[in-house]
Amino acid sequence: MNPLLIAQATKSATSFFSNRKVQIVLLGIVLYFIFRRKIKRLIHNYRQRKFNRNEGRDINQIAQQYRSVANPSGISWMINFDGTRTSQLDALARETKGRLQPIADAYRLKFEESLSDRLRKELSAKDYRTWRDIVE
Repeated sequence: MNPLLIAQATKSATSFFSNRKVQIVLLGIVLYFIFRRKIKRLIHNYRQRKFNRNEGRDINQIAQQYRSVANPSGISWMINFDGTRTSQLDALARETKGRLQPIADAYRLKFEESLSDRLRKELSAKDYRTWRDIVE
């Protein structure tokens, strides 16, 4: 390469990285990548504490029961493969009637996914509509 071109590029890079705003942005990006796991863990722990505060309430128990219906084996990686207990789901739908939003919020806090999304994955369109009609 041309030595003049290299000198010019070095001078431009030096002036670019000496800018205070650029240094702050780069520091922020580096710190994010260093601490992102810790940040995710802190957020997860906060959600878990918030869920555990309401541990004795029916809402959290019903949210946990929805997870058990969707994942009968209890093994998290098999949730998409081990089927759904639709008879228990109908019973839960009757218990949920009129309280869907707080139960869905508790489910989202505990399992980091939407209750309706999970049920859409687990049920056929007809079964999901039936569940939705019972709940609402």
